[in-house]
Formats: sequence, C-alpha cells, structure tokens
Amino acid sequence: MNSILIPFERNVVKKDHRKVRLKFALAYPSPYSVGISNLAVRLLYELINSREDCLCERFFFSGFRVPPVSLESNLPLGAFDVVGFSLQHEIDYLRMLDMLDSSSIELFASRRKRPVVIAGGPAVSSNPSPLEDFVDLFVVGESEPVLDYLLDRLSEGDGPKQLAGSRPGLYAPGVEVARGIVDSLEDAPHAVRQVHPVSGQGFSSTFLLEVSRGCNRGCRFCLECFLYRPKRERSYRKVTEILDQGLPLSGLDRVTCISSAFFDHREICEILAWMRDRHVKYSLPSVRVSKKGSDLADLLAAGGQRSITIAPESPSSRLRGVINKPLDESEMAAFLEASRRAGIRSLKLYFMVGIPGEAMTDLELLRPMLAGAISAGFDPRSIHVSVNPMIPKGNTPFQWTRMVSEPEYRSRVSRMREICSDLGIRRFESMDYRWGAVQSFLSVSGREASSALLIALKDVSEGGQGDLGTWRRVLKGIKKDFGTMQPNYSEDEPLPWESIKGGPGRSFLLHEYRKAIGGQG
Repeated sequence: MNSILIPFERNVVKKDHRKVRLKFALAYPSPYSVGISNLAVRLLYELINSREDCLCERFFFSGFRVPPVSLESNLPLGAFDVVGFSLQHEIDYLRMLDMLDSSSIELFASRRKRPVVIAGGPAVSSNPSPLEDFVDLFVVGESEPVLDYLLDRLSEGDGPKQLAGSRPGLYAPGVEVARGIVDSLEDAPHAVRQVHPVSGQGFSSTFLLEVSRGCNRGCRFCLECFLYRPKRERSYRKVTEILDQGLPLSGLDRVTCISSAFFDHREICEILAWMRDRHVKYSLPSVRVSKKGSDLADLLAAGGQRSITIAPESPSSRLRGVINKPLDESEMAAFLEASRRAGIRSLKLYFMVGIPGEAMTDLELLRPMLAGAISAGFDPRSIHVSVNPMIPKGNTPFQWTRMVSEPEYRSRVSRMREICSDLGIRRFESMDYRWGAVQSFLSVSGREASSALLIALKDVSEGGQGDLGTWRRVLKGIKKDFGTMQPNYSEDEPLPWESIKGGPGRSFLLHEYRKAIGGQG
C-alpha cells in the first residue's frame, strides 16, 4: 500500500532520521482511507514536522497480523522513539494492540523499555481505563497546549513517569490531572499545508476546516458537548486567513467543514458566502436546522452540496427533550422545502434507538416525519435512514444508563424499517446491536476490560478476523454475553475515569441524568 500511495500524496514530509533528536510515529489504527480524512492526523503531522529537531511519519492499519510500516520511509514502529496513537473510537483499541504486537513491541507498559507509547483522542480522553495496562502516557483533552512541551521533554530524555501530571492533559494511572484545553481557538494552530492524496486514485481530496470546537447545546448523549466545553470559534477573519493560506499550499479547491457546532457559528453565512464568491466548493457532513434555514440551503447548494444530513435522533419531541436536543419540526419542514428548491437532491437522517423512556409509540412518529420530507419534495428513493443504538459514554449524563436490550432493539428497528418501506424508502441501515454492545463495553468499562482485549488479540493472532466471531469468543472467555457485557454503575459509585478532571463535574452530570430520567428537557 505505502509504495503506491506516497508518490501520489501532496505535502509529504521526509526527513533524515540521523539529523533529528526525536522520531515520532503517528499511528492511526484504521485504514488509510479513514485516517487521511482526520484533521488531527493532518495537524499533528504538520506541527511535529515543523520542528527541526523532530520528524513525524504516519502509520495506518493494513489488516490484522500485518506489521505496519511508515508511509514516508517504510520503517517499522520499532524504529521510532515514540509511537503516538490517535484514537477516535473505542473499536480501534484492538487494532492498536495488534499494530504493536505484530511489530514485536512489548504490549505491557510496565515491561516495555522502548518505544514510548502515547495515546490521545476523544475515546481515551473520555475513558482511558481499558488501555491503562498498555499505554505509557495519555494525552487527554486537546493536544495543542501540551504538544511542544511534550516533544521538548521527550527529546531531553524524560520518560512517562516524569511527564505524567506535569502539565494539564498528561495522564498516567495513579495521577489526577485536568484535561488539556485550548483557551482561544483564534490563536490555536490550524493545519494549512495539509497532507492528502491527489484526487483520481479512488480518494476524494478536500481541505479540512475547523471553524469551531466543542458545543454548548448539552445533548445528553453527546461526548463532544461535555468533553470539549466550552464552545470556541474562529472568527470570519481568521477562517478566511486559513483558507487564503491553506488552499494554495494544499493545492485544493474543495473544503469540508468538520465542526460539530458549525451551524451555531455567528458568522456562518459570511464564511460560506466567502467560499462561494471565490468558486470554492464546500460541504458540511451534518446540518443543524435553524431559523436561517432558507438562506443556508441556498448557500449549501451554491457550494456544490447535493445531499444533506440531519440527525433528529428521535422522531418524538418528547424523547428529544429527554436527550436535550430540541428540534422545531416546522423549521425542519421549511428547511427541507428550501433545500429542494435550491437543488439539494438527497437526504440522510440519523436516529437512535434506546433513549431512556422510549416506547414503540414514539417510533411510530417516524412516519409523519418522513412523510413531511417527501412532501417537501424529496423522492423516497433519495432518502436514506440510518439507525444506531444509543451507546452510553463516560463524562456524559448517560454514563449511568444501560443500552436497550437486543430483542427490544431488533423489534424497534424492524418497525422503523417497515415504516420506511411503507413510504417507499428503501435505503435503510442499522448498526448491528452486537457492535454497539462492544463499543459500550469499551466506552464505560474500567481497567478490567484489558483482559477482554488480550483475549481478542490472541484470537486474531490465531487467525480470527477481529469481527463479531472474535468478540463471541471473548465473551465466552469472560463469561458474559452481548447483553450483559456493559458494566452497570450506581449513582454513588466511583467511576473509572473520574481521576481526570475538567468540564462539567459529577454533580452537574448527575443532575442532567436525573432530569432525563424524569423526562425533563
């Protein structure tokens, strides 16, 4: 894979390993096609390589038991001083361990001499416990405030024990630390010389733009709403500076706006109009319905977007109150009508099943919601419905909830599928409950989850595929099943991740949880 990709990437950095003090392996335990679209990978690659004393090379997951090599020099992980994993999802944990093990790197931090293994990203910033046996040092929260300090200290020979707790964001077991956070996004670095594949090789190249970070809306299931508070914005002036500099340096004329609260930005219309007027194509992965709907629909279409994604989460206004994600359905109807008039052709809708207090009658409200989209002008064949189980996450009010049972999930999903079919909507997908259960287990378990990960790793080393078959064998080994693998915490029980401070505290989360259980928005 590597020898094919490197000649066709732009902004690749290759340095002489003999002329730097610190060699940093940036590892993303998912395939290249996923990892190259991650802004954290592009930003860290650019920032680390901007230092004369460091080099950074990238590693992606190519398959179980395939020893990874760097894209830049074809070297193994063991040739680097530091291996830093960017962990966006808990499901990546097994692939991370396999990348280490297949590289003949000692798995256990207590026995490993080198390289230093670091992990960061949303998954471990929420709950690092399942990986604490394997990782030397966690970067919890946002990496920018601590990155140069970390690289300086590692270059000077300091180890994880000296670094843990020395700055906010640097965590190891036994240390109480606050998450790192960028005070002002206006002053934070943004990747401008973005590494990316040249179009035409089966990859769509786009400039990744972060206009804001975090979200103040407080959706009770959402990790970003609580982990990355408060919401911070880059100004119109700063955003256009980044685009003016970054688009030519990256050789791109297409932008993807990745901020979760982009539609809350006070200058959203001005930013989109700036790109439109310069014939820059742009897209937004998800749309939040608002009173600006008509203007935004025209601007989205002007940027070349022909499909929109909305996440109502539930067709029931009562349940949207439970999760604290209100949606004005009249505004949604007006936005959908404006979108069709503007030339938007297709619509994707995301829903969750298993919200506390959910009943089948709530799901019956899917019919009028979808009928409204059809009435707005969307052909049923152009509507795509996606359903996932609600998965509890640490550091959210729903950390005390349990997933819906598998029979209930299957029954409710089946009914939603029937409603879609009745309306002529054929594009319907749902997450396999069992994968949701695995994710839930890794999201809110303590350090004991490491034994399950080791069983899974042994399974793939013996020919397993890291699939549900692997996890069935794991569950047999730990005497659980998919319905009982998630731990159940009482309201007064200490939680595995509470040694990491920052953001809303336990009392606030518990207050929000009780409001949700009581049906209050």
